[in-house]
Amino acid sequence: MTRDFLETIKRKVVLFDGGMGSMLIAAGLTQREVPEAWLLSKSGKIGEVHAAYLEAGAEVVTTATFGASRLKLQASEAGKSLDVVRVNEKGVEIARKALERSGKRERFVAGDIGPTGLFFPPVGALKADEARSAFREQAKALATAGVDLFIIETMYDLREAVEALRAVKEVSNLPAVVTLTFDRKPRGFFTMMGDTTDKTVETLLREGASVIGANCSLQSGDMIDLAEEFRFITDAPLAFQPNAGRPVMEHGVAVYKQRPREFAADAVKIVAAGANAVGGCCGTTPEFIREVHATLIHGK
Repeated sequence: MTRDFLETIKRKVVLFDGGMGSMLIAAGLTQREVPEAWLLSKSGKIGEVHAAYLEAGAEVVTTATFGASRLKLQASEAGKSLDVVRVNEKGVEIARKALERSGKRERFVAGDIGPTGLFFPPVGALKADEARSAFREQAKALATAGVDLFIIETMYDLREAVEALRAVKEVSNLPAVVTLTFDRKPRGFFTMMGDTTDKTVETLLREGASVIGANCSLQSGDMIDLAEEFRFITDAPLAFQPNAGRPVMEHGVAVYKQRPREFAADAVKIVAAGANAVGGCCGTTPEFIREVHATLIHGK
């Protein structure tokens, strides 16, 4: 499937799915629980999310393995009891079954790898070999289980993104989409650790990323300008997955106020700015993806 995905993204705009975490919270996930534990205890709920995104028009479903690296799981008592390999394999199994049941062709399963939650010096004590070892274990499990590609996402430190990408390439020849999370500052776009778009593009392409871009943190309007900035720097395939606006805290819960139609209108502008793939992140739902699909395909 490697060739199929890369060929697809070169000849047409690819639609990724939307948020998983916010969907699980709506389904009853509490702050005391480890989201990845639901892969084993409530796999049906996760399968329903994948199915809803596929029905809405998503061409890539992302496994619910965002925090399923050993380092991330070990950060909580509940996570320590989970088997890394089993959790990641289950994530692929659930996504693959949803795809097969949909009966849709030219659809792909992306193995999701998120940050460890730790920091490199001088902020923290995370070591490069420690991060890569954890990512390698996760990537190998995802590859063995049968993903079509990897998505390394929501990386706030370019150094960690590089270690994840190197880990993926050590265990697989599958395509790797790598997206960092940026904030908009008076002087431009920067990651939490101060990485610029120029440095991000140059580094990730040199390390062999198949597709690069950004997700999370920014709302769709800001992501238009970020897409333009990326496209000015490179001709490589680009992917962007913004949040559903800026969250507002209501009763201790982050609520996203942007509506699907507004999000979809911005998604079209992100594509016009140079994106080869779009999707959604925090706060987006199948309705957002359905609206993006309708707007991209039918102009509605």
